[in-house]
Amino acid sequence: MVGRVRLFTLIVLMIFTELKVTANQYKSPIYTQYVAEVTSTFLKEIYKEYGFRSGGSGGSMPYDVEEIEVSFDSNQSATVEQARELEIKLTERFVQIINGHEKIRPFLREYPFPSSRVRVDISFTIPSKTKLPIDNSVLLVFQAKNRIFYRAINPDNQYVLKPIMDEPYEEALKIVQNNALKKGKTELESL
Repeated sequence: MVGRVRLFTLIVLMIFTELKVTANQYKSPIYTQYVAEVTSTFLKEIYKEYGFRSGGSGGSMPYDVEEIEVSFDSNQSATVEQARELEIKLTERFVQIINGHEKIRPFLREYPFPSSRVRVDISFTIPSKTKLPIDNSVLLVFQAKNRIFYRAINPDNQYVLKPIMDEPYEEALKIVQNNALKKGKTELESL
């Protein structure tokens, strides 16, 4: 009987040790906490300023912080110009928040973290009782590969968005900055 108790104790101890080793092996790196902090700060700020709700967040962080992504849902429609301005303003603000967070800096793939490593997607939703627009109103704007893409409803298939246009991020940034200067704002005030 004593032998069985010892064997049982040994087996339980081995299982406990294996579970502990496995748990430590899959423990999230500290930088994921910092990504959560900057993302949370950004989401709260954008909700307060624009009323946009978070549609999700994530990124690419296999060994360091390579890319951070956030998506928003907006209860408004937008023209290409409005979508461009929002995409640029939100992306540039997120970059500022990331680069201003001192604890995340050692884990960034590159510092300062560039806008090309930040992805902000904005979905412009249409209330369910509203007729679907077919006038090229932007329903989705997002950045990928340093370009901004604009999508609208496809009259042939409302479940597949059609491309309206795309443009280099830097060109869109210049357009937004120039428009802000025309309105009498400085670059810092506009972004």
